[in-house]
Parts: sequence; C-alpha cells; structure tokens
Amino acid sequence: MDNNSSSIATDPARLNANGYYVPGGGAKDTSFQNLFLKLRPKLVVNDNIYIKSEWWLGNPIFGLFGNSLPYTVDQKQFYSSQSAGSTITAQRFWGEFVTDLGTFQVGRVPLHWGLGIVWSSGDNFWDRYISTGDAVRWIAKFGAFSFIPSFIVNSSGNTIGGSCVVIGQTCVNGLGVGGVTDYSLILKYENLEEDLEGGINIIRRIGGSGQDPASGVLVPQNGFLAQQAGVMNFNTYSLYARKKFTRFILAAEVPIITGQLGNSSYQTFGFASEATWKTTDSVEMLLKAGYASGQPNSGGGTIDTFRTFYFNPNYKIAMILFNYQLSNFAGPQNLNNPNLSQSQLKSPYDNPIVNAMYLSVGSHIKPWEKWSLNPVLTYARAHQVASSSQYFYNYSTRSTGLAVQNQGSELGWEFDLGITFQWDEYFQFTLDNGIFFPGNFYAFSNSSITNATNPVFASSVRIGVNF
Repeated sequence: MDNNSSSIATDPARLNANGYYVPGGGAKDTSFQNLFLKLRPKLVVNDNIYIKSEWWLGNPIFGLFGNSLPYTVDQKQFYSSQSAGSTITAQRFWGEFVTDLGTFQVGRVPLHWGLGIVWSSGDNFWDRYISTGDAVRWIAKFGAFSFIPSFIVNSSGNTIGGSCVVIGQTCVNGLGVGGVTDYSLILKYENLEEDLEGGINIIRRIGGSGQDPASGVLVPQNGFLAQQAGVMNFNTYSLYARKKFTRFILAAEVPIITGQLGNSSYQTFGFASEATWKTTDSVEMLLKAGYASGQPNSGGGTIDTFRTFYFNPNYKIAMILFNYQLSNFAGPQNLNNPNLSQSQLKSPYDNPIVNAMYLSVGSHIKPWEKWSLNPVLTYARAHQVASSSQYFYNYSTRSTGLAVQNQGSELGWEFDLGITFQWDEYFQFTLDNGIFFPGNFYAFSNSSITNATNPVFASSVRIGVNF
C-alpha cells in the first residue's frame, strides 16, 4: 500500500526494501478495460473420433482494451485501436478417440481436478488462467470408478537433449535447459445415485535445471532468490471429495506436495472447503474456508525447505483480495513502450491465494427470474509474517529480504456485492462492487516508513456472451 497514492513520485526506500509497497501512479483512481473472445470449435469425424480446440482472440491477462497483444512494439497509432499482426491463437487442440478400452486424448488438452486448486481448466465464464498441456491421456471407466493416467509435457528447454544454452551462435553449458514433464494418475469414484464423488490425483513433476528460479538452489542475491543448477522433482497428492444432500453440498480439496526443488526440499500443502445450503428455491448460502501454507523466516536467507503453496489463480474468494495485484498497476501491462519485452509485463490479475487462512460467507439471491444478488463477506489472516533480523519471503515478488521490522498478520477483510442480469442462456450482464480494508500485513514496508492501509474500492462492469 502507499500513503500517498496520488503522487507520481516513488519512494525508493520502500520500493527497494522488498516490502509490500504500492507506488503511486499519479492519480487516486485507475480504470482499465479488457476485450477478449474465446472460441471452441469442434469437428466430429465419426461416432468415435472428435477433434476439439480452443482459440483466443486477444489475451485475458495482458489484453487490456486498446492494447491487446500481440502487435508490433513500435506501433504508435493514436487515431485508432486496431490490432496489427495475428491476434488469433490456438490455445488448445486435441483429438478424442472413443474405443472399447476407454477414451484416449492426444494433443494440447484441458486439465482440471476437484475444486481447481492445482488444475483449473478455466471453464468458468470469467476465468483468466487455464491449466493445459501437451498430453496423452487414457480415460477408462469401470462402473463407478475411473482410471486416468496421463503423460503431460508443459515446457521444453532450448535443445532437445538439454545439454547447453545457446548464447548468440554458441552452445554453452549452463542453465536454461531441460523441460517440465508431469506424470499424472487420477483415481476417481463417482456415484450418481448418491450424489457422491471423490478421489486422488497423483502428479509427479520432473523439471530441467533452467525452467524457473524456484527450480534450483534458493539463495539470496541482491534480495532475490538466485537460481543455481538443479532440477524439479516432486509429487503432488491432491485429495478431493464432494457430497450432495437434498439441499446441502459439501466439497473439499487437499493438495499435499513433497519432493525436491534443486537442492532444497519441497514440503507444503493447501486446503479448500466449500459448503452450499439452498435454503429456498431463490436463496443459496455459500461458505468457503481454506488454508495456503506460507514460508517460515530463516536466519541466513537460504531456503532449505520451500513450504509456500500457491492456489491456481482461477480460484477466487473475493473481488479484490487475492484477485488484483495492486503493486502491478504501477508496472507495464502492455507493449506500448518499445523498450519493453513481453517478459517484463506485469499482470494486474497475478495474485493467487498464498500464505493465508481465510473465511468467506456469502449468498446467491434471486429476487426475480433474471436477476441475482451476490453479497460476500471475506476475512483472511497470514500464516507466516516477517520478523525483525530474519530473512522473510515476499509472495508477490517471490524473493527474499532481510526484515528490519516486524510484520502484522492481518490480511484484512472485504465486502463485495455482485448484481447479475441473465437476459437469456447466452447473454449475461454483471456489476460487481467491492471494498477491501487491508490489514497490518500490508503496512509492512521493511523500511522506516510504514505503509498506510487505506480502504480500496473497486467496481467492475462485465458483459458476456456465451454460445
């Protein structure tokens, strides 16, 4: 947070202290728009073969209206908002082959499991992130039981063998090589008569040495986690269960991660639970409670055991809290500046649930046939906080820093009110309003100046057509 958000001047002391400082942008208010189209054409070859795909026009994360990617970085056309270059991208394309042994999926397939904490296919109307991978999957059903093994390739290095880094025209041994591969096995039980389902998704991830700063030895250098040679090799055990009663639904997902990140141990877990109570035909009560592990402080800054757990960004509990990354509003979200590259862009939506214990209570009210009201009250506390003279972990920048002050544990609370008008099965109009009261967790600037934690108000108008 910033104690003077109307000022263009940035406080370098707080900016470089690795605390939770939001620089001023020259105005107290900000506004932005998104324009995005998702198409899912399907080709039916015969009764046993289906070719499916998903195409994007624009980008739901960086495609701010009038600045949608991709286009040439030197474009300066102030008289129009036209798009240069190809703006249509194939995000998914796969084949489904129905056989006597089950269904086989081959290609870039959607991935989803449980409540969407680890894998979220992004099928909800306003989801911005998708779980997908180049995969070969076998979906076999034996009565109420399903058996789904998958081989998934998520990323590759810059050589097939992963033996070097290409610098200029020279092959140099070092980082930036290898790939990220998942081996998944889903065991699921589904009883339609009892409205009961559950199971486990076991994901083994093996990654090369240069995929991400979290994939090597984690040591602080200039306040950031520097990557050394190492690989990712860990298992995720995601347990899921859902039971529906007459007017009551209970669901929960518990992902547990164990393994190695380079020379660091990786031990963490998360938890999410949901309860829905349909009190009347027009009123539904909603309750969400969960936990995401945080990173303990360390004396020397080296992370021997990485314990941070990030939810999939699609899983939302509030409109502002764990949704908008306020510090990224002060960074570049598009390529209007020709000196920027895509790797330097900051997404205002990159704020997943992490280091938190939360409780969210809301309702879904339909006073009229086409109208619905959605009031929600959310409260959250941090699991881990910075302690003076200890190295702490910043979950926004994913970097370490030496704390010069203690940090509070209150993340804050928020009240949201959503109003939805469903004209028909295709057209939806939504007006969302939220006010967030940040807690003393965000007052931590790690400097002599304490951040002001003023209330944050947001209003969003969304128009969607689904056909």
